[in-house]
Amino acid sequence: MVWIRSLEDNYVNADAIISITFDQKVNAFVAVVGHKDIRLQHKIYQQRGLDHLLQGHTPRSEAELLEEMIGYIEKARQNGEPSVLDFTKLL
Repeated sequence: MVWIRSLEDNYVNADAIISITFDQKVNAFVAVVGHKDIRLQHKIYQQRGLDHLLQGHTPRSEAELLEEMIGYIEKARQNGEPSVLDFTKLL
């Protein structure tokens, strides 16, 4: 079982995630979890574009970050490790 650590120090089960998307309102990637008619969003990664620019790097696009997140989740499901993903440390 793979868990994803949110920015609010909650843990989201990767199997319960309906989608991962970028939410413009909170300026962060969110994992959408739902049960019947209820949908909850958990912030899982907030890109700090200004930090990259100040370091002389170009910020990665939303698509690149999303692909990398999905790759980490798939690898963790296959290998079983790490069982808790913290995207703030991985990306």
